[in-house]
Amino acid sequence: MTEDPSPVRHASQLRMPTIAVPIRLAVVGREPAPAELFVADVPRSGRSELVDDVAAALDDALTFVPVRGDSGVVLLAKHAIAWVAIGFEDSPSEVSTLYDRQHRVEIVLAGGGTVTGAFLDSLPADRPRVVDHLNRAGRFVRVWSSDTHYLVNALQIVEVRELPDG
Repeated sequence: MTEDPSPVRHASQLRMPTIAVPIRLAVVGREPAPAELFVADVPRSGRSELVDDVAAALDDALTFVPVRGDSGVVLLAKHAIAWVAIGFEDSPSEVSTLYDRQHRVEIVLAGGGTVTGAFLDSLPADRPRVVDHLNRAGRFVRVWSSDTHYLVNALQIVEVRELPDG
């Protein structure tokens, strides 16, 4: 018996194993909604590594990312994403102790929405400003709230206001 050379069989053999990560997705011009974003199924030691993998998928050079929502799986243009939110179990105090500085901010988006949270960083001492955080390489900016990690599309940011501590 010969092996079936059909393209369907070969395509399934070439697929990389993935997992669906539950997110809240804000697409420009739409209300935020639950969705799932796909990342490689690799061993991870914790939730923070999963968040890092989602951030890497959004920041890589590819223009589209597979997302499953109410209408099924679509290839979504990254430039159309306003933000992605991922819930996490770590307490904010545990997360914030990993970083030297916190900058509480309110981000105003092109579509009219806002994201409020903190930039957490350990940038060199000569670069402690919010603008340094915003101007780092990468398409998405990380913002932490009390229980959510936001990945905000830098191209959708209109302005950022630094908020007083507390």
